[in-house]
Amino acid sequence: MPTRLLRPLMAAGVVVAVAGAAWWWQADSTEAPASSATASTMPAAGPATAPEVSAAAPGGSSHAPDALLTPNLLRIFEQMLDGSQARDKEGLMAEMRAKIDKYLPPEWRVRALGLLERYIDYRNALEALPAANIGDPAGLRRILDARAGIRSRYFAPEEVEGLFDAEEKFDRFSVEKLEIERNANLTPEQKRQALAKTEETWLTPEQRADRTASVAQLAVGEQTAALEARGASPQERFEERSKQYGYEAAQRLATLDQQEQDWQGRLSRYAAADEATRAQLQAELFTPQEALRLQAALEMRAAGQKKKAASPP
Repeated sequence: MPTRLLRPLMAAGVVVAVAGAAWWWQADSTEAPASSATASTMPAAGPATAPEVSAAAPGGSSHAPDALLTPNLLRIFEQMLDGSQARDKEGLMAEMRAKIDKYLPPEWRVRALGLLERYIDYRNALEALPAANIGDPAGLRRILDARAGIRSRYFAPEEVEGLFDAEEKFDRFSVEKLEIERNANLTPEQKRQALAKTEETWLTPEQRADRTASVAQLAVGEQTAALEARGASPQERFEERSKQYGYEAAQRLATLDQQEQDWQGRLSRYAAADEATRAQLQAELFTPQEALRLQAALEMRAAGQKKKAASPP
């Protein structure tokens, strides 16, 4: 894709989309969740009819939400733009007009092309923003404010809300969280309360649930690694997990342990075999779906063993 025309920088959420995700990993060691609340019934590809939009609820907005204006439209734009070899905007838009019916219903064609053209201009305008620095929350706020100003130049208020609102809220949450985490004047309990309030203010219920699940998943992984390191017995694993996560969760994790042990055993047999017998063992030991990830599993296993051997005793 041409460098100036559409630099493949950071898709729609340039600045804090990268900085926010990076410090989220630093603060919580979990990945910033995608907003499931922004999912749309819009088709990802192929001609289709526009989904029905229900009437507004009594006492709510006087108009129904616009089914075209969702974050999924931006994801579709990115799919369309990916790999373009156009050298100027005119050539790029010619490509987009030729392929848009593969992605969106024909009744949205005119509006979508207009939005896409402005989205291209918007993305190019974002290149003028300074690089994000996760060590400078105040600077991140300035970048967010500047990005909001650029959006307002290219999109109407209702378009900004539909296309970018979820991303904007998550980025604002990210900056506030960074400020709280780095505030040395707050006690751990004050930080916990401030973070909870910030989540409530900025994140949707779905985003909060995703974040809670990510933190819990990481905690389970860390506990399992610790149990592995000290060679804990199945009974010890079950007792510790029951205390922390409850009896049913401990049962599910025990089942996963058994499945992992079985997988590693089959992988060991396959890795120890010579080339002449591997084809037969693959058919005997692995399902077709498992066979697809067999080579990657062997490479990961070898890398882990190499790392372990290089570590000091």
